[in-house]
Parts: sequence; C-alpha cells; structure tokens
Amino acid sequence: MDPLTNKLDDAAAHEQAQQAGRRAAIEDLLRAHPGVREAAAIQDGGNKVAAFVVPDNEFVDNVLGRAAAGSTIVGKWRKIFDLSQFSKQATSACVGFNTMGWDSSYTHGAIPADQMHEWVENTVGDILRLSPKSVCEIGCGTGMLVMRVAPHCDRYVAVDQSSAVLGRLRQQLETIPDIARRVEVVESQAADLEGFGESTFDTLVLSSVVQFFPNAAYLSKVLEKAVGLVRPGGHIYVGDVRSLPLLRAFASSVELFQAPDELSADELRGRILRRMERDPELVLSPAYFLSLPRRFPKISTVEIRPLRGRADNEMTRFRYEAILRIGPGAAAGREGEFLDWNERRPGLDEIRSLLRRHAKQAFGIKAIPNARIERDLTAMAILEGADAAYAAGELRRKAEQDADRGIHPQSLFDLENEATGFAVFLSWAACRRDGSYDAFFVPKESLQGAALPPIGWPEPDAAEFARLANAPGQARFRDQLVALLAAHCRQNLPDTQAPDEIALVDTLPRTADGKVAGPELLRSRSS
Repeated sequence: MDPLTNKLDDAAAHEQAQQAGRRAAIEDLLRAHPGVREAAAIQDGGNKVAAFVVPDNEFVDNVLGRAAAGSTIVGKWRKIFDLSQFSKQATSACVGFNTMGWDSSYTHGAIPADQMHEWVENTVGDILRLSPKSVCEIGCGTGMLVMRVAPHCDRYVAVDQSSAVLGRLRQQLETIPDIARRVEVVESQAADLEGFGESTFDTLVLSSVVQFFPNAAYLSKVLEKAVGLVRPGGHIYVGDVRSLPLLRAFASSVELFQAPDELSADELRGRILRRMERDPELVLSPAYFLSLPRRFPKISTVEIRPLRGRADNEMTRFRYEAILRIGPGAAAGREGEFLDWNERRPGLDEIRSLLRRHAKQAFGIKAIPNARIERDLTAMAILEGADAAYAAGELRRKAEQDADRGIHPQSLFDLENEATGFAVFLSWAACRRDGSYDAFFVPKESLQGAALPPIGWPEPDAAEFARLANAPGQARFRDQLVALLAAHCRQNLPDTQAPDEIALVDTLPRTADGKVAGPELLRSRSS
C-alpha cells in the first residue's frame, strides 16, 4: 500500500473517531438533562448530526406544565359531554341508543342511525367473544355497550367523568331492573379510578374514549392501572381507536369531500396540513399498543384489528380495535404460512379455493389492499403530484375513475358464515400507511374456544415505533423542551460539536441485537 493511501486511510479513521466522539458527547450530555429519558445521536450521509430524544414525561408534565394543560382538556371534554345531554335529541333517545355527539367529520351532521346500530352491535360482538363475566367500562357514556353487554355478565362497573351522562344512564337503568342489579355506576376520571383491588375484573373496556385523552402519557397511566385491575387470562379491549398511520389519508379524505370544485391543489394541500396539525383528538399508531408488553410485562399478547362493518364512514375506514391479553406468559405465534397478496392478487373466489385446498391447515395472506380506503389513497397520490392549480372537482372525478378495488375487510369476515370451516382473523399490526391488512384463517375445530389464538402477524418497520401518537395541543411544550435542550447543548459543547438538529420521538427503535436503528430514526423524521 502506497504512503498516500495510508495517509488517506488514517485521515478517514481520524474523522470517524472524531464524529463518534461528537455523537457520544451529545448523547451523554442530553441523557444528563432531567427532561430526557433516552437519547441517540445519528449522523446522516454527511457531517450533520441529528439528536433524537425520548422526553421524560414527568418533566414535561410537572415542570413544563403539560399535566395542568391536560386537566384543562379533560375538563373541556367533560363540559361538552355534559351539555350534549340537555339537547332534545338526547332526552328523547331510546333506551340504550343515545347517539348524541356521534357526528360525522365529513358532514358535521349526525352519523346515520343504521350505521350506529351496526357499529354498536359489532363492538358488542367483539367484546362478548372475550367471554366477559366481570367488566369495568371506562368512558361508558350513556350506556350503549352497558345495556347490551351487562345482561351477559355477573358484574358490570360503568365509569364516566360526566355527571350529566351518568344521570341519563341511571334513568335508563331504572327502566330495566334486571340489568340495573348487575351494574354499578361510578363517576370518575379514567386516570383517577380508585377503590378496586388487584385482579378485580376479567375484562376492561375503553371504547370510543381514548381519542379524548389529552396525550399518550395519560393513556399509559390509565392502562398501567387497568393492567393491575384485570386478572390473569382476562383482556383489555380498546375500541374505536383513530389510526396514526392513516391520519394523512383521513385528513385528505375529509378535506377533499368538503372542498368546492374550484379549490386549487395548493389550497387543498394547505387545508390537509392544517387539519392534521390542529387535530384536537389523540390519534394512536398500532405500534403504541404493540410496544406495551415491554413496559407492562403482564400483557402477553396484543391484537390489532380493523373494525367490522359494511357502513362507509370514518369509523370503519380509519379506526381499529386493540385487544390486550393479560398473562399468563407470552404465547408463541401460531405456525402458518403467510402468502403475499401482491404475488398472486387473489380475489374472494380464489381465497375460497385456497380455504378448500388448505382443508384443516391454518394459513395467512398479508398486505391485502383495503377496498374501504383505496379511493382516498388514489386521491392522495394524484394530489401529491398535481400542479398547483389542479382543481378539487377534477381530482375527485379522477380518483373515482382510477381507484382499483381491493378486498373489503367485511367480505373476509363474512367467510366465517360460509361453509368454509375456518375462523377469520384480520390485523393492522403491520402499521402500513396504505391501510392494507393481513388475514389469518384458522380451522374452527382447532380453536377449542380460544378468543385470541396466538398468531405470528407480520411486524411493522422499526421506524413506526419512533412516533406512536400525535401530540394534540402539545406543540408549545415540545417546542419549549427542544429549545431547552438546544440551549443546554450550546452552553456545554463547542459550537462545532453541538447537534445540528434535535427531534423528539416516542421511542428509539432498535435492531434485533438491541442497537439503536439509526437509518430508521432518520427515516421516521420525514414520515
């Protein structure tokens, strides 16, 4: 090797050592700050270094004031729900079917009654599949689930923070003594629920409520308490959860629906961005729930399912349910081959043929395109490359013409009712941004009554764990923390050594050997 090559190699090694030292110094300094739980410094393709920080929730809550702001948000929702019960619609509602407040983001009008009937019956069906006998429902509202699930239980504790809502529920219970004797009504905020011992319930329900929590940290406190309340072998059912991977698709869908025909593509893109930034509700990635067993080891399995139903609304299209099993022990994934839908593109008839050919053998199909939202995804793709002046009306027409039709999730659920001999399970655990889902078909005779057979679902990319939720109303706290950390670095490091950027993440995704996944973190910043 010639001297010039040696010098170049030495210079490169020296530069790498300097950069490694810079990254280590940044990480050590940030980890020492009370506002930081974890930190990683990642170098991009050049010499720029981005610092990724997992905030310390107690610091953000108590020092920066997020907890007080969160209480204000919780109180705001309580007032809204209280006031909703004084309307004519609420006072005249049928027992067990008070849908006041269930309004469409598209039309701002009430979601049609037939669609709400389908939603509540499907939700009840999914809860009853867990064979509940002792239930605690947090955020019970006016009792749409209470009235339908409680008759199958020995005990049902209905919890809500709204006194007016609970007053309406008590009035309904007075008309049905057989249900009333099973139900205990408790006024409490979700995070303040007290008075129940460990392993009191076999099922804890949070349905259509977590979107009103102020942030994911608040939800984690609720679930920490819930895990203790549920006995081994029981479940936590979290229903009607808004999907973070589909947040852009949802915002695009609503804004395009509401846009006048002449609205330009540039204006439409601006409206979509503002809707996402100003969304007041908590929106969660399935990865949030998939990460819970590491934090709460009593959780043994997590199922993420698209909702059942034929109704075409924002609930069936952009929401899911998470079912957490509480001990004993983590179950191994069920053996079974996953076929890739993109390799064969099977339709319903071919899937029926596959079921006949597999006879008594379980198998799956992954990445099935979702017919519910393909038109929305097509519109998004067209809008992304559209000229500034492209009009919304033309975009709507083009999306309707170009959208391919995938497979409706309910069409696969319906296969259970045919003489196939298979139970059907669907999953959104892979967190794909196109809303595609995975299916697993299990011979019914092999289930032996199991509500949640262990299935080794396709896993999400590591980047999906960097951002587990949106941050409704938290922009100022996050900006304040980043400013504090940037100042901390400037005060304690030379200008050339400070990070070029500081980004907040929910977790640091790691590789199989436990190392921080740097490329995934860099990718998550732009996703």
